[in-house]
Parts: sequence; structure tokens; C-alpha cells
Amino acid sequence: MTPAVRSTVLACLYFAGFGCLIPFLPLWLEKVHGFSGAEIGVVLAIAGFSRALAGPLTAAWADGRSDRRAPLFLFTIVLTIGFAILKLLTGFVAVFALILVLDIAFWGLLPVVETTLLRLTRVGRPPYGVARGLASAAFVAGTTTVGFLIDRTGAFWPIWGFLLAVSGVMIAASAWMPREPNLARAEAGEPFGERLSHGLGMLKNPAFTLFIFAAGLIQASAAFLYTAGSLIWSNTQHFSGGTIAMLWNIGTLAEVGFLIFLGGWSSRFRPETLIVAGGIAAVIRWTAFAALPPLWVLIPLQLLHALSFAATFLGGMRFIQAMYGDDRTPTAQMIYMGLANAPTYAAAVLVSGPLYDRIGAPGYLAMTAVAALGLMLAIMLRARSIASASRQGTIYHPPRENNGETVVFELKPVGPKTTGR
Repeated sequence: MTPAVRSTVLACLYFAGFGCLIPFLPLWLEKVHGFSGAEIGVVLAIAGFSRALAGPLTAAWADGRSDRRAPLFLFTIVLTIGFAILKLLTGFVAVFALILVLDIAFWGLLPVVETTLLRLTRVGRPPYGVARGLASAAFVAGTTTVGFLIDRTGAFWPIWGFLLAVSGVMIAASAWMPREPNLARAEAGEPFGERLSHGLGMLKNPAFTLFIFAAGLIQASAAFLYTAGSLIWSNTQHFSGGTIAMLWNIGTLAEVGFLIFLGGWSSRFRPETLIVAGGIAAVIRWTAFAALPPLWVLIPLQLLHALSFAATFLGGMRFIQAMYGDDRTPTAQMIYMGLANAPTYAAAVLVSGPLYDRIGAPGYLAMTAVAALGLMLAIMLRARSIASASRQGTIYHPPRENNGETVVFELKPVGPKTTGR
């Protein structure tokens, strides 16, 4: 099979596991290990903040490996061993410590899988948008499968069993990836401390720093929905479980549809423009959610997930790829996930619970403020990019085929007056 197909299979496995981890890990902790809601919130939030340390350290370690698959092996082996041990542990401290490691490893794997998919789908089929859409569909498949098994068995072991199985298969899928030399730092024999310094040095680039906080804040603004969305729909709006599941699936399917059917079309626009569109959609979405809209309004609002998440995500991936290329994109992704995305999301999760307890649905307005701040940064980023292109006499062009390889982003010389979308 082609590298593009192999990377698509790897991504589908990862997101199938993600589809179990996100909705069902809290249920496992509560039903099997006796965690309270507050304890679950604390462990997940601390894991988010811990990724601010783990992300740059992992990026520096991965930069020194001669094989790009090294971080794939590291994280999948840690996950497999960790999930195997999880069922045997008792006591809050032991389970807390292990879940912390597992959460860091699972989220640490995300930028590695994403960049592998982006890199290997540039040649051959499926193209990136289709491959990433299939991975999102695998998220739905994972959620549906585990939910069905829980209902069918009347037990919660399918949560643990599914995560263990997916992690084990991902070790084999990592070995199945083509062996690619990592040319970023490994050949130079650069010490770990210098690689870490170079990774953190990316933050000295104003455009990159502006990007990671713009995109990070827009995506973090979904925290209130993930924390309290189902509770509001059930307890306040009195929707049935089937209706709530439908609303979640509409959002995910909108994401899949955007990536598969509009991913290519969206490449006509600057990556920064996609992030701006995501910010606008997020502001509209959370402001409307705060007003407790009826079901017929909620459905099109959930479709905005195609912009608030998918467009922001796709714009971010293209922005990083254009700025750093193949060798440095994994590091940039880990810096972004570790220092912007994870901490901002964890902070938003921490405040979402108390907001729901105190004011309910109007808590969404706090997320409107978060998204609005991200939108302002995204607008600044876009203006900065256009101004820089004008000074250099370049213009953004959509991707083109170059000897069979898709050029994701390119700038071409033009006259003194330059425009770009």
C-alpha cells in the first residue's frame, strides 16, 4: 500500500481511540475507580497543563532521532503498557498518576499523527482532506462502537478493552509506516539541550506566536460545550438522549464533510483566512448557544463546527507546513499543542464547570469572549501576513501539482501592488 494509505490507516486508528477516550474515560474513572466529578476534572485539567512541559521536551527528543517513526513508537508503547496496567490499579493516587501519563501520551501522539498524515498524503491518494475526513469519521465509529458494547454487555470493560486494543494495533501501524530519515537535527549531532532551545526558539517568531494563540484560543472556546453542553441539553432543554447524540453527530459530520469535500476548495484561501473564518463562526456559535435556542436553530449552529473547528484546524496545519516544512513541522505542532492549545483548553475546562453550576447556559458567553480574543489575534496575523507579502512583492497562490507532489502553500513574485484573500 502507498504511504498515503498507510498514514490514513494510522490516523483512523488513532481517532477511533480518541472517540473512546474523550466521551468514555470520565465514565470509566467514575464507575470503575470511583472518581468524583471534581477529581475527574482535576486530573484532566492537570494533564492539559502538564502537556505544556511534555510537548517541548518530546519535540526536542524527537528532533534527535534518525527515524521519524520514533515518537510514534514511544507514545504507542507507553499507551499500550499503560492501558494494560490500568485495569489492575486501585487507589486514587496510583490511578491519578497513570491517567496523567496516558493523557499526556495520547495528546502527545496527536501532532505526530497529524503531521505524518499531512506529509505522506502530499503524494498519492487519498489526498489530505479526504484522509483527515476519514479519520474524523473513525472518531464517530469509535464512539458508536464502544457505546454499543457498553449497552450490550451492561459493563464498562469495553472502554478499557477498546483503548488497549487500539494502542496495541497502533504499534504495528507505526512499524508499517515508511522509514523516513529525520534531517532536522539528528545528522548534526546536536545535544538535547540545544534541540530544546531551538524548539522553544520558535516562539521568538512573532508570526508563529501570534498563530498559536489565535488558533489555540478559538479551539479552546469549545471547552464549555464539551464540559456542559450535554448537561444543558438534557437538564435545561429536556432533550432526549437520541436528540443529544444527533446534535453531537451533526457537528462531527459537518467537520468530516468540510475536510473531505471542501478541503481542496479551501486551499484557495490563505491559511490565516481560514483561521479568521473559524473565529467568526465560534463567536456566533457560542453567543447563540447562550440564548438556549430551540432544536431547529441548534442544528445549523452545530453545522458551524465545520468552521469553528475544521477550518481553524486546517488553516493551522497549512500555516505551520508553509512556515517550517517537513523537517520542523512536527516540532512546531508539538510546541503549538503543548504551549498554546493544551493549556488554554485546560484553563477553559477548569472554569467551565463552575460557570455551569452558577449560571448555566449563559456560561457560553465566557467562551464567546475567548473566541473573540482568538479572532482578533487571527485578524492581526492575517494583516501581518498580507503586509509582509506586499513588502516582498509576493502573492499567495492555491496549491498546484509539482512533479506529482502537491505544493500546499506558495508565494510568487508579483508587482508592487499585491492582493490576497
